[in-house]
Amino acid sequence: MTKLNKFLDHLEEYFGVISLIAASGLIFLNVVMRYVFNTSIPWSGEAARYLIIWFIFIGSSFAVRERAHAKVDVLVSYVSARVKKVLSILASFFAIIFCVFLIVSGIQTIQNVAAFSSITPALEIPMYIPYLAIPFGASLMLYRFIQLIVEDIKSDPNNQGMGGDHS
Repeated sequence: MTKLNKFLDHLEEYFGVISLIAASGLIFLNVVMRYVFNTSIPWSGEAARYLIIWFIFIGSSFAVRERAHAKVDVLVSYVSARVKKVLSILASFFAIIFCVFLIVSGIQTIQNVAAFSSITPALEIPMYIPYLAIPFGASLMLYRFIQLIVEDIKSDPNNQGMGGDHS
């Protein structure tokens, strides 16, 4: 399990950095080309858009791993450590249900797009490739939410940090 976790950690981190640098570079290059050379790269906007979409879904998994998703913790701050633990497990359980919904919906969308043999306008790649980000990212998030539940179950309820080593 440790090897899988390290692989996924690196995948999330490296893909996040590389995709943001590439998307930013493409956008910057296109702006320079448009205003300085009065021309543009036709596919750069589309490529940057798809890179950012993939970044969001894989980055969401990273955020789950780091417990960095936005949450309202006003109520949680007034309950005991044991209740916090139960609420954290419950929240992760509902998030898993949402991830399953995303995976199923994403696969159905990919099947529909693939059935029509759609291609992207500028890059001319199969349209299902950008849509693969949905089930792929949701699967990573699902795995990370399961990890959080396991961490919460194993953790000492008096430990305020909830969670621990991600390896």
